[in-house]
This record gives sequence, structure tokens and C-alpha cells, in this order.
Amino acid sequence: MDTRPYMQDRAAEEFFSRLAEGMFQSTRCVSCGVLNYPPRVVCPDCLGEEMEWVDLPREGTLLAFTWQEAAIRCRKPEILGLVELEGVGNVLTRIDAPYESLRIGQRVAFDTWTSPDGLVLHQFRPLEEG
Repeated sequence: MDTRPYMQDRAAEEFFSRLAEGMFQSTRCVSCGVLNYPPRVVCPDCLGEEMEWVDLPREGTLLAFTWQEAAIRCRKPEILGLVELEGVGNVLTRIDAPYESLRIGQRVAFDTWTSPDGLVLHQFRPLEEG
């Protein structure tokens, strides 16, 4: 039995597998067209079970951020942020930048990183301004 808590359904397993390949994707219901994040095996809107994988936006806007002193999976201290992705909603993610360099409304771009326990996760980095 796989005891890793992040692998409890096939959508989560596929999501992490795709992240490891550098893809940032989630599921969209074939029946009603609703995009779900995080990915689902069943559409919460129409209960459809046919889902397709689609690309998520690779750029977004930083809505909020904080410094996390005590971390479970992340290294500490860690910067966590809420990133708004157009057409998707808000994603809680790691932010790869010094705390002092961040500001609300800043544009950020998708990237991946590998946690100390070997899981590839998503993160965002500030876009170059200019």
C-alpha cells in the first residue's frame, strides 16, 4: 500500500507525475467544460467522470504572501504565496524569491522544485520587470 498522503487518487498521482515532467496541468470536465483545480476524477459540478488534462496558465499575479518558520515539507524559512491564475482561481504555492523583494500585484511565473523528500512540486518566481 502506498502510504504517501498526496497519492490518494489517480488525478493527484497524474498531477505530480506531470509536474515532474515540467507540465502544469489540471483536469477539465468533458461533459460540462468546467476546469477543476486541483485535478479531479469526478466533476464536482455535473458529476461527470470523463476528464481531460489541460494546461494551466504559467503566469499569474501574486495576491498575498507570508514567511513560514515551521515547515513540514518545505525548507524553512519558506515563502508561501497565493497566486491568481486567470480562468483558474487562486493557487497556494511556494514563492522562489527573497521576502523583501516581493509585492502584492507582482507578476509571477510557474516553475518546479523538488522537496527534501523527493516530490516535485510547483512554485512561482517573480517575472523580470522592465
